[in-house]
Amino acid sequence: MEQVEVKRLTEEIDLGLLVFIERYATNLLKWDLLTFFGNHPEEKFNVEEVAKRIGRSYKAIRSELGDLAILELLHKSSENGQPVYQLTYDSVLRSQVIRFAQKCFTRPRLP
Repeated sequence: MEQVEVKRLTEEIDLGLLVFIERYATNLLKWDLLTFFGNHPEEKFNVEEVAKRIGRSYKAIRSELGDLAILELLHKSSENGQPVYQLTYDSVLRSQVIRFAQKCFTRPRLP
């Protein structure tokens, strides 16, 4: 009976998604950022735009965006002398972030 129940539970759990969360969405801010970029995979944003869109302070997200770029989940470039970020071009990581954003529950934000 126990083996059947364990098998059923593991079939319900998306292990790939769980590994992604444990590796990359290590705090609520990263969770919000990954969800945001997963929902806007083709768009570029500067730090101020991201802060406004997710309801966080510029200061809070600046270093987290840099960390996600170092991890190659985000692509960092420059426009008008400002860093801009967009979802990675790496097809495997890109699909993981988009899948994460589609599956996760997002908290409602003010417009």
